[in-house]
Amino acid sequence: MVTLRIILILLAFVILFILGWQNQCPVSEVKVFFRTFYDVPIALVMLYSFAFGALCVGLFTIISEIRLRTRLRRQREEIDALTEELRALRNAPLSVITPPDTSETEKANRDQEREQN
Repeated sequence: MVTLRIILILLAFVILFILGWQNQCPVSEVKVFFRTFYDVPIALVMLYSFAFGALCVGLFTIISEIRLRTRLRRQREEIDALTEELRALRNAPLSVITPPDTSETEKANRDQEREQN
């Protein structure tokens, strides 16, 4: 998998190099926001466009990575807390563990049985 990734990266660089080599002719003017550049090679414009796109993708990837790591950290803390609670319940004697309050439900069930009989 790593060799395939290296081959694809090298292929992309070769293609970019060929495109840059073939596009050496200058552009009369390039306007970037409020500045104007004169006689700039097309290859340079392509390179800066590629770099700006990669920067934007990298920025969004970093933001997404931070969100995912924060969520993962919270879930790990929750898992640790639940694991600790489970360990405490497993080690507790049965007399300490109180069953949920079922007296109301048991009373209602007995009343229903009496009415049916």
